[in-house]
Amino acid sequence: MSDRPSTQIKCSDCGKTATVPFKPASDKPVYCRECLAKHRTPRAGSEKRMETKCPSSDIEKQVWSRRRESWK
Repeated sequence: MSDRPSTQIKCSDCGKTATVPFKPASDKPVYCRECLAKHRTPRAGSEKRMETKCPSSDIEKQVWSRRRESWK
């Protein structure tokens, strides 16, 4: 078995019974996996990660270099 404590909860959104790997605080809502995905906000920095993979300035340089080659 796992060392993590698991707790049976009732989803605050849909009312379905689920198991979570923590002991929930009584003053905060607890969601099942499906409802949690609906309530979660995108992670901060996810847009920055996309930019670092393919910066727009590099793409622009590549496009202009191709255009210059075709003009010759």
